[in-house]
Amino acid sequence: MGKAYKIFLSRSGQAENKNIILTPDHIKSLMVKLARLDVDDVVIDTCMGSGGFLMEALEILTSLAQDDPDKQDDIRQNQLIGFENDSVLFALACSNMFLHGDGRSNLMFRSSLLSDNSQAIVNNRDAILLEKIREMKPTKCIINPPYEKTSPIDFTRQAIEYLEQNGKLIIIMPTPTLRKYQEEGGETEKILRKAKLDFVIKMPFNLFSEQGRSVNTSIFGFTKTKHNANDEVLFYNLEEDGFESIQHKGRIDVANRWNDIENQLIDAVQNSRELKGISEKRKIYKDSILNCSGYIELEEHTTKTLVKFGDIFKISNKGSLASTKNDPTGKYDFITASDEWKKHSSYDYDTEAIVYALYAAGSLGKAQYVNGKFTPSNLCVVLTQKSSEYPINLKFYNWYLEAIRKQLVSDLADGTSKLTISRNDLLPNYYIEYFPIEEQDRFVEKNIVPYEKLKQRLKLEEEKLKNEMSSMI
Repeated sequence: MGKAYKIFLSRSGQAENKNIILTPDHIKSLMVKLARLDVDDVVIDTCMGSGGFLMEALEILTSLAQDDPDKQDDIRQNQLIGFENDSVLFALACSNMFLHGDGRSNLMFRSSLLSDNSQAIVNNRDAILLEKIREMKPTKCIINPPYEKTSPIDFTRQAIEYLEQNGKLIIIMPTPTLRKYQEEGGETEKILRKAKLDFVIKMPFNLFSEQGRSVNTSIFGFTKTKHNANDEVLFYNLEEDGFESIQHKGRIDVANRWNDIENQLIDAVQNSRELKGISEKRKIYKDSILNCSGYIELEEHTTKTLVKFGDIFKISNKGSLASTKNDPTGKYDFITASDEWKKHSSYDYDTEAIVYALYAAGSLGKAQYVNGKFTPSNLCVVLTQKSSEYPINLKFYNWYLEAIRKQLVSDLADGTSKLTISRNDLLPNYYIEYFPIEEQDRFVEKNIVPYEKLKQRLKLEEEKLKNEMSSMI
């Protein structure tokens, strides 16, 4: 039924119109396993879509009940709760539950957001609804909420509100969600006063590629108990899930790698295990300041410090010209997000700077050092030194930004069709390492200057080779 619904959505165009992003089957199963269901758990899905999570939970719970028909009936009648406000999805969820042995008793055709009066379809007596849900004592919530606007943070907050104390929330949503609202007194802090962030599992960028979406998502695990400043969070990087895109078939586990990948992931999460290059425990509070990407522990006697990106760099607005608006007859550099620079007849800057790609999906986080007159494209911003408090060698930080590019994009890239990095996400609270200017200068002299000389020599040799070839023709 789920596969049939995917086909229906793709052919009708409704997936794009509704901004529906369906959970791949192997991730749906993974999330239910991460919830560690017990036979007495009450499972709630506050945006159930076609009912995939609840169906998976129903199968596991009835299996745990073994041959006890009374318990199996209790599970169907009292241990599954679902909300959905899309009529097609709701009808499909009901059909799916019926075909899987039934569990429709507590499926509700309305929004689960108690303040969302415009979307509530049955009635708006939210206090009565909240009391009813709490009487059922939900202990596990597994959801894939809508990704547009404030929906991810709204559904996170509401899910925690429904759960029993020490209940678990497993949610897949855009990776930057908690960062977006982590300012002092913001929505993220309000959530963390009620729920502990246990783990964050970074998903592959191509997870939703068969739906024509490029979305930066992570699975977040919460326990409904206050997050303390000293609590550690396990960050797990699922860079590859073993699935490959096959034409006309979608993403397929062609080499049967997923089972081993999933087992390693579940073991690491359940035992809070660090695996080199894959998982790492970090605190998200330091000196009472929240950083939802986690603070990297620096060596005890290191000279470097963690500093906000916006305290080191002055960040311009993006350029005004599209990358196609070059002028081959111009004499000034026109820098886009590609390696090959173009030319233009005018310039916007005459300075030493880093041109930094924030809006080019295929080149996000690309840094390019420039010194002179140039114009950046509208896919880029310009980084210059902000103040004398943190003096910087821009050649050094050009290479530093390239070195952390993968992590920065993983932390900040956002969007449901085209990934970009918000300038506002960089400015207020993204931390990077600051090295003393003396260390920066030494690195440049020892490593970058020799590299630049070799690069120039290579360019001269290339020109020489081309001339030699031309003379032979």
